Amino acid sequence: MAIDPDITPFLDALAARIAGLETQLAAQVQNAQAEADGLAAQLAAVRADLLALGAHASDETADLLARLAALETALPGLADSSSGGDNELSDRLNTLSRTTDAGDAALSDRLVRVQDALDQLENHLTGALNRISQLEGTTTPDVGMADLFEDGTGGSPEGWRQVWNALPWIEAQGCVQAEPTSTARSLLACDAADGAVDIETLALFTFAEAGGFAGLAVRAAGAAARETGYRVMFNNNGSGPSLQVVRFNEGTATILSNLAFARAAEGDCWLRVRMVGATLSWKAWAATANEPAAWTGTLTDTSPITTGGWAGLCAGGGNGLATVRCQRFSWAFDGASAAPVEVAAPAGSGGTLPAPVEANPWELLGTLPLPVIAYDDPATRTVHVPPGQRYAHIKVTADQPVRMTAILRPFVQNSTGGGINVGSDQSLWVGDYWHVWRPDDDPEMWITIDMRTTTRTAGQRFLLYLHTDMGGWRTASPVSAYIEIKDGAVNEPPAVLPRHRPPMRLDISGTPTAQLDAANVRWSDTGYIDNSASGTPCWRSRLSHGYTQDGNAEVGLYMNEDVWPTQSAFPHARVSDGQGRTAIRLRSCRLPAPVTYNSTRIFYHQASVLIGQRMPEWRGKTGIWTARCVTSSRKFSWPAFWLIAEGWPPEIDVFEHFNSIYGSWPDGGWSTCNVHSGEYGSLSVRTRAPLKFDLRKLGFDSFDAYSEIHDYAVLVTRERIYCFIDGIEVYCGPNGAKHQNWDANWSLYPMFDVAAKFASPDSYAYSDGSGDMHIYSAARYETSAASLVPVTDARPWPNGKQLPDPTY
Repeated sequence: MAIDPDITPFLDALAARIAGLETQLAAQVQNAQAEADGLAAQLAAVRADLLALGAHASDETADLLARLAALETALPGLADSSSGGDNELSDRLNTLSRTTDAGDAALSDRLVRVQDALDQLENHLTGALNRISQLEGTTTPDVGMADLFEDGTGGSPEGWRQVWNALPWIEAQGCVQAEPTSTARSLLACDAADGAVDIETLALFTFAEAGGFAGLAVRAAGAAARETGYRVMFNNNGSGPSLQVVRFNEGTATILSNLAFARAAEGDCWLRVRMVGATLSWKAWAATANEPAAWTGTLTDTSPITTGGWAGLCAGGGNGLATVRCQRFSWAFDGASAAPVEVAAPAGSGGTLPAPVEANPWELLGTLPLPVIAYDDPATRTVHVPPGQRYAHIKVTADQPVRMTAILRPFVQNSTGGGINVGSDQSLWVGDYWHVWRPDDDPEMWITIDMRTTTRTAGQRFLLYLHTDMGGWRTASPVSAYIEIKDGAVNEPPAVLPRHRPPMRLDISGTPTAQLDAANVRWSDTGYIDNSASGTPCWRSRLSHGYTQDGNAEVGLYMNEDVWPTQSAFPHARVSDGQGRTAIRLRSCRLPAPVTYNSTRIFYHQASVLIGQRMPEWRGKTGIWTARCVTSSRKFSWPAFWLIAEGWPPEIDVFEHFNSIYGSWPDGGWSTCNVHSGEYGSLSVRTRAPLKFDLRKLGFDSFDAYSEIHDYAVLVTRERIYCFIDGIEVYCGPNGAKHQNWDANWSLYPMFDVAAKFASPDSYAYSDGSGDMHIYSAARYETSAASLVPVTDARPWPNGKQLPDPTY
């Protein structure tokens, strides 16, 4: 457990007292019996204080207690003498005063060890002392402690644990935060408050939307579906926001109170909960107001839970995705009051707490991890397996927090003279699927290789490569290991494997804010109906900045019928497939005749685009954007579904199919996602977060984006970005696609395009496959219209295409 900052001053004082005692013992070792008795009394007093603190700072008090034991070992030579044993005392004192060289060395060694221990303790407490300086005052340990959530690790908060239903919390930006997607009962329990019976807790919550529920639990116990304890939560009583009080008993919920409380959809609120005996009291207030003197509600439970248990934070999403943050948490025991953490408010703010400082979007990805193999023999990069064992188990650890989806692609190979032939069918050895880390996963993963050879005798070996080129890692270079059969080796995974969550399923149940109806949709060069300069917005049939995309070295001119009514080759068309379904077709192709653009540039190929720039109902800082489409298959065509803004960056690539561009795949079973991040509108990207994947290696039974109709979607919250194909998560990472000033005037909107990129455009035929992208529908939703549900179906997952397959 991390040391609590409010304990630091008390520990510091105790350390100073011990240092003083050590000095007295070293300098006055020949003093009389009375002084020895005084030292003994001081030692006893310090020991009592340390034992009282042990439950809150066990590591630090253990160190100090060890130093006390060293003092007490030296002290009995003085303290054991009685009034009738003055001669014995005198002899001992004389012996100490005539220490030999060896005795001097021993004393010197002891003092050095004591000083080293003190130095280590001071170094360990430096961080805590820095944090305590932020407090206006201190709180004594018997009154309460505080967690300021300032570690900023981007990982799980230290000193807390997940109980009941799992809900990943991360500590970042001065908060601990989670994104609940349902009303499942979750609890992040504070280790320091474990076992408390009579307790008061206080928390400062930040809400990003009305659908976010959060609260405090006390006397909690049990597992998921068998929860026990009390929970007070910002909720909704059916007619509006409320404070709901529930008692859980072995999973059965009893609502004890559900009083209306006018919480704003967004903002900060304090919540104080006190449990003493059978009486539960609670109050809530906006952070911009003073704490009310009276409790919002008080009740005495006639069937109380009397045993101590966990205390901590609860959150829920109201059956829709929400972001919940907690900036401050404090607690007190046995009827004491948990005081708010006082933070200096800006002048003229009326006492409002300053908002947490958010990291720049391009900083959120941090340092990408590297996969590190746990070798049995690091010098030779070897993992040992005992003779006769069929399966080899390899522990792989991400050496940095996993903040975006990361994929490892295993590959086995014969080793020269290794005596094992792995054959040509990789799946027999490494399995059908790649290995995936997702945000909030444990860093460790155990990878199992099926050594199908029938011998497996000592001395045999083969090579294992773990390729990192799919994305999410710090380098695209693979890591490798020799798997060697060795007598006496032990090679087994742990009984409890590290936690790796399944992909999430996007379950949309709400009403869209905007829809693309292929039968009626309109488009124009200006983005207004009838290509007017203003008026009713519609889809825009050009790039926001013009008709060329030179930054990507594209060779297609983004044409439309309004600007090139005779020279373009039907770049946009409303069509019906062979099964009678209407779609919007975007066409890239070689033009019938070259087109001169801006009087100087000659284009031989057409590209096509539609953007939602003009339509406010399609825009948002957060939201869900979906599309149902068939992508182009032509070699060197570049179909994509993006989110962009008025300035660039940001950019979110929901999917891109490169079709041999950049040496990529010519296969409809692959896709890619990416987030481009940088200072808004600077035209300079600071970080990218690309991920490419073979959908069949993730778990999809079969997939062909070229000939099948599939659903694509992106969910954007303030904190994260999720991409989905046929409703199943394929990408997750931090939201780097936002303005560095969230409150600035900006928003994202969707874009569909088919670009073209290749060498020698004047002569290249550009005719291998179809250059058409067909959009059957698209929509935008608020984040509250959907929930995320873990995919628990066994792989392979059935093909989610829309039947029947289209013909054109």
